[in-house]
Amino acid sequence: MTKPKVVVTRAAPKTGFSEGTESPIAQGVRCGDFVFVSGQGPLDPTTKLVVSGDIETQTRVTLDNVRAVLEAGGTTLENVVKVGVFLRNIDDFAAFNRVFKEYFEGVQPARTTVEASPPRKGVNVEIDAIAWIPRA
Repeated sequence: MTKPKVVVTRAAPKTGFSEGTESPIAQGVRCGDFVFVSGQGPLDPTTKLVVSGDIETQTRVTLDNVRAVLEAGGTTLENVVKVGVFLRNIDDFAAFNRVFKEYFEGVQPARTTVEASPPRKGVNVEIDAIAWIPRA
């Protein structure tokens, strides 16, 4: 059995609980045939600043960050089996879901969506994911 390996990519921000301090979490972890993506938010990968407050824009940036971590770990959105979604305002669900469907067209992962308060001000959506890595 192989040891878990931390997934690192500059194509997504490394997030944590406190701005300006080193994060205590990995962007993702590859373990066996799976990649586990830590909660990603609507942060620009370069500036690490929160993008527009619009839920559709925030969802796109967040899913782009999830995709980047998955790809760095050796898999893709098409192989996602479980997604956790945290919305600051559950009234954003319909708009969030429209964008989610664009990214997961033809794929139906298991998903949990809850109303919660992501720890960073201005972050209106956070998403984590689990994906399998197909064997060649």
